[in-house]
Amino acid sequence: MKKSTIWTIVAVVIIAIGGGVFYATTNSNQVDASYNSAMQQGKDAVADKNYSKASSAFDKALGIKKTAQAKAYKSQADNMLSAISATKDGKYDDALTNVNNVVTANNGYATLTKQGRKLKTTIKDVQDNYENEIKPIFDNAKQAEDGKQYLQAIDQYQKVLDLPYINGQYYAKYKKQAKKGVDKNKKLADENDNGAGALTRSYRSSSNSNSAKQNQDTGNAGKTGEGAVGDHKVHGKTVTNNQISQLRKRVTKLGYDGMSFSPQDLIDLYRKSGRSKPSKITKSDVADYLKP
Repeated sequence: MKKSTIWTIVAVVIIAIGGGVFYATTNSNQVDASYNSAMQQGKDAVADKNYSKASSAFDKALGIKKTAQAKAYKSQADNMLSAISATKDGKYDDALTNVNNVVTANNGYATLTKQGRKLKTTIKDVQDNYENEIKPIFDNAKQAEDGKQYLQAIDQYQKVLDLPYINGQYYAKYKKQAKKGVDKNKKLADENDNGAGALTRSYRSSSNSNSAKQNQDTGNAGKTGEGAVGDHKVHGKTVTNNQISQLRKRVTKLGYDGMSFSPQDLIDLYRKSGRSKPSKITKSDVADYLKP
């Protein structure tokens, strides 16, 4: 075989090998680019707290390259979705399990982990609000219904609707339940008492007036006298709506009807107790405040 032929064959082989390497390199770069793009789309969705979109993007990335990172990110997004859904359904133990999976995920996305910690705090707050404020009111409403005390039941359901946080996304279930309770008991009151219709209308007017007072920043009724402007400061700072909610829950947890305390009552109790936080108030503090 001529030398020229040999060198021609060698050249062809070298070109073929080089072309293969070039193709493999180019293909690998394209895969990496597609993977990185999908991962970035997922991260952008996380920043917007669109966990459904994030899950889809991370799943796409996982289909391109099966990495531990993409798998962990998708799992975190899915668990955030499950935690949010469970919280809305009032399944708090399930919600906390889901969000714990977000926080403790190996190879997890730091932003999702941070958002998971915040959601965990929110879930605990919602659970606390339900167990120590909403549920006791619903229990009172049911008791009134069973005793055919329909106007009292309306009053209890209205208390739920007057709660400062009831319009939040995680309370929609309870808001709907309270509205149904009000409508149901108004109908029962009208059907079971000839004078109930007029009484219900009178109650509605009174309830709306009271709700307007309750929705003020701190209220102006209570121990300071009806219609008087009370002192809204404790430890030199104005008591916030959030603190008033904490005080009401604390009073309820201690065995009292927290909803019977006006905002000003709660502020005055807080001040008289001398405690640094609403959570520090004791049963004896409430008893001392209620003494004539």
